[in-house]
Formats: sequence, structure tokens, C-alpha cells
Amino acid sequence: MKRVSISELLADPTPVPEPAQFSGDAFQSSIGQTQTSKATAALIRLAPAVRGNWHSHTDGQLIHVVHGSGVVGRRGQDPLRLEAGDVVWIEPGEEHYHGAAEDSALAQLALSFGPITWLGPDADAAGAPFTPESA
Repeated sequence: MKRVSISELLADPTPVPEPAQFSGDAFQSSIGQTQTSKATAALIRLAPAVRGNWHSHTDGQLIHVVHGSGVVGRRGQDPLRLEAGDVVWIEPGEEHYHGAAEDSALAQLALSFGPITWLGPDADAAGAPFTPESA
């Protein structure tokens, strides 16, 4: 068993393990991982207007926003605006991104299931690149 406080996680200066997959400053505090890497838990922190590249998780992902505001984008759909307290379930294999709002940092608890497949920073399904103010 492991107990951690959100304030400890928010203060952790550890960069994400794959910084090239993000458009700016991104930090990750690992909370736990299974021996098979089938499930991971981490607090991801993004500076204002930073987003991750498009990606998917083989067995899905649960996002809980603990601080700030941001967006989750899905292929072919308008991005969802997220605020502290919101929880989002992302279906297995669903291509998506998450990012901070233009005017707010974002801290999100990410429970990820199965391997992640990074897809790149390409434009959304409508052909327009992501801009936080469009969310």
C-alpha cells in the first residue's frame, strides 16, 4: 500500500517520460504501476496551453481533473472542456488528446489501462490544428 498527498504530487518536478509527445512543459508524478504494465496511475501536470499528442490506450483511460481546467479531444468530435472535479472515461482504443486551457494550468489524475500508442501532433479530424481557445 502507498499513500501520497495531492500537494506532494503537485510539487514533484519530474518531467514526463516522453517529453517529445507534449507541446510544452509537462510533468508526471507516478503513483503506481502493475508488474505487467497493464495499469498505471499518475498525476500529469501541464502548463497553460500545453497538450499531449494524439494517442490511445489499449484498455482505456480514466482522467480526473484535480486542479485547473483543460480539454479532451476525440477524433471527429468537438473537444470537451474540463474543470477541476470532472471525470472522463476514454474508451479502449479511442484516439484522443488532453491538454491545459489557454489561461490555466492543468493537473489530472490519469489511470491508464494497457499500452499507450502515440499517434503524433496532427490536425484533428476536421483538418484544423488544435488551439486551446477553440475548445
